[in-house]
Amino acid sequence: MPAPEDRSWTIAPTLAWFGGALVVALCIFDGGVQAIADRLTAKREDGPPAAGPAFAAPVVVAQRTDDDTPAVPLAPTTTDRRDRSKVGALEDICLEGAPPMCKRWAMDGFYAAIGKSKQGKLDRAVRVSWYGDSVIATDAIPGRLRTRLQTELGNGGPGFVYIVAPHRFCVHEGITRTTIGDWFAHSISTSANFDGLYGVGGSSADTHSGSATIRLTAGTATHLELYYLGQPNGGTAVVTADGTEIIRASTASEQKEPGYAAGTTIGAKKFELAIRGKARLFGMSIENTSGATVDNLGIVSVNVKNFGNNQPAHFAAELAHRNTDLVMVMIGANEAQWLKPGDRATKDYQSRYEKVLAPLRKARPNGSCLVVSPTDQAEAVGTEYPSRPVMPVLVAAQRKAAHASGCAFYSTYDWMGGKGSAARWYKKRLVGSDFQHLSRAGANKMADAIHDALSTGYQRYAAP
Repeated sequence: MPAPEDRSWTIAPTLAWFGGALVVALCIFDGGVQAIADRLTAKREDGPPAAGPAFAAPVVVAQRTDDDTPAVPLAPTTTDRRDRSKVGALEDICLEGAPPMCKRWAMDGFYAAIGKSKQGKLDRAVRVSWYGDSVIATDAIPGRLRTRLQTELGNGGPGFVYIVAPHRFCVHEGITRTTIGDWFAHSISTSANFDGLYGVGGSSADTHSGSATIRLTAGTATHLELYYLGQPNGGTAVVTADGTEIIRASTASEQKEPGYAAGTTIGAKKFELAIRGKARLFGMSIENTSGATVDNLGIVSVNVKNFGNNQPAHFAAELAHRNTDLVMVMIGANEAQWLKPGDRATKDYQSRYEKVLAPLRKARPNGSCLVVSPTDQAEAVGTEYPSRPVMPVLVAAQRKAAHASGCAFYSTYDWMGGKGSAARWYKKRLVGSDFQHLSRAGANKMADAIHDALSTGYQRYAAP
């Protein structure tokens, strides 16, 4: 992997002509040099299937087992129900006042939306948008959280989905996607757009007269909204729901600007999109008027630097339109492979992370933001697999950035057991042989712990 400082965010071409040809070929299919690096640098040996690139097909979500007890207890560290500063591994922060008489907590926006939903006073689904790297992109963790929330609040639909996945390892278990014609996907980390306009999900898809079909794997949805880029000479987008046209929108505009077109149906499972002319699309929101949904906005090879490739003002406008109740961010697995304690890039990590959070807070000042740390990672040293020394430093920097930005923080690193826990999880078949991507059982364990902490936090919020 790259060296610290400037080289810590790029990969120098050092391969011979054969290796160079291989890289070019893989770039075409895997979306860039950094994406290839993520695949090649992980140590591979016999072990549990990773909830990442190693998955070849969807796996049925397993139920919790007796061994799925989190390392950090879910019970609050205080008996005062007004103090929500620590609920298991979830650290809420007070934005107005001071505990225990805090007037406003960082998670209040999300909890308020849940309360309105339970009372039937929210005219849409409760929305969670989860940003991340390949650990999130496979949908194993967001999908499990989606299932848990929908079991409690109802099926709010799959949420925001890409028309074309930004990478072949980016999956959404709530849908299947097919396309016809030429489509070209660009994302913040795998294939650059020169103008930096990637939409709310950090990825866009360009086509000329292409078509696409999105089918729900379960249930139906009643409300659809197409997110696109208005641009000179833009074509027309037509969307049908189970064969009935519900959207016809021109994407033509005098200048490049975000565009949206919404339609409703009594409930449909198949949504078909046809483009006449050229168009750049950011994705679709497929929802119901109640329940909950979790957007999977994880993209392979994302790190704190390339997350900022989405033009900040544009990104903030897209976020504001999405109107998400809880924005979750889990990145750090990639940079943990090259950051070293004490180097300049590591010292700058907190400020880099605060730049990641800035547009999120600007766009949703009354919503909630939750930073989720990466899990512990190990590296091979002889026959041993000790934790990467940078992990506690990286997690501490993320915690400080979250608090400085008005976001809550969830330390997955501490929850799973801290230093040395990656090796222990590997022995229990909870993490893959790259010590980075969780197995399905590990993904379920983590998502359940986050869900339980959110549920406990809401109960404390709603308590008289």
